[in-house]
Amino acid sequence: MIRNILSPLFLKRESPVILPAKGPQRGSTVISYIAWPFREGWEGPKARGHTNAFEVVAMSDAWRDLGFRVEIISHDNADYRPPADCRIAVDIHRNLERWAADLPASCRKILHASGPHWLMWNHAEFSRLVSVRDRTGIALAPRRQVLPSRGVEVADQVVVLGNAFTRETFLFGGKPVTRIPISSAYELPWPVGRDFESARRRFLWVGSYGMVHKGLDLALEAFAGMPDLELTVCGRPEKEPDFFRLYEKHLRSTANIRFYGWLDMGSPDFLELARNHASVIYPSSAEGGAGSVIHCMHAGMLPICTTEASIDLRDFGRHVPGASVAAVREACIEVSRMTPEEVERRARRAWEHVRTAHTRELFRANYAGFAASVARELD
Repeated sequence: MIRNILSPLFLKRESPVILPAKGPQRGSTVISYIAWPFREGWEGPKARGHTNAFEVVAMSDAWRDLGFRVEIISHDNADYRPPADCRIAVDIHRNLERWAADLPASCRKILHASGPHWLMWNHAEFSRLVSVRDRTGIALAPRRQVLPSRGVEVADQVVVLGNAFTRETFLFGGKPVTRIPISSAYELPWPVGRDFESARRRFLWVGSYGMVHKGLDLALEAFAGMPDLELTVCGRPEKEPDFFRLYEKHLRSTANIRFYGWLDMGSPDFLELARNHASVIYPSSAEGGAGSVIHCMHAGMLPICTTEASIDLRDFGRHVPGASVAAVREACIEVSRMTPEEVERRARRAWEHVRTAHTRELFRANYAGFAASVARELD
């Protein structure tokens, strides 16, 4: 989901990236997402660990291959106006409603939803913050709020990266919703030689910003009460001072909790962690398909997630039924009590699943198919 936008005064002003059509031109496609991968490259250091840089390039390629000239802007560019020959307008948040009066009547407007609907997203974080307050007596600041948008109301159709959870948050708009599963920044080999006897008792949490939104509070409190199990935390909770003050004892002084810090998920260090941890725990409050969990599954880890993490758990993952410390604790204990053979079977099934559903090659093919279907309807 895009970062919160605090004031129109700080919106970016930049020229669009313009790419020619391949073959005879059929008009223009505008993509409002991120533009920097076209200037800085989608495989450079800035793109490491996230899927959006590759995905926006794959999206532009799909439209160009169909004969559309493509203009790409950053989603927070408030000055840009689409060209008069715009036939496809793709946006991730607020620009569709801003452009509505300028777009030709025949233009197909597509909301490319990188997360669930904004109302659900914002409500989810506030609900988790209220829960923290009720458990600890401390009110923490929200970190992941976004501005309201009428994107689904203005759009002709919606694309989502997550599963049925994310999709259902947009169904109220009465528009067709297409799922194009999120890609993965990394595709990794099966970790040969992992000791599942010990690894089944070790759990990994990996997340970016918004610690409460992503359920780190629940994981920390759960593992503080499970001294026989181990939790490794990869992220930067210290960047959220109020959260860090509240949970510093859990992170720094609890014997079975290791505060690792920020981690490049394409590094040898991550591969070593994956070799020693059988499961990733991610009790998030709202996602558009949790990329960090997908990456862990590519490393052969069993996912333990809430519904709101928007991860297909099928017959290999463990569902966390509710946003509570007790639910997280119960799920992790259940996994730790499985036989090593059962944990290995589930971890391998998770690994096999992402290799057939969440790769760059599959995202490119799926988006190209979607774009082709839209183009046919315009002809």
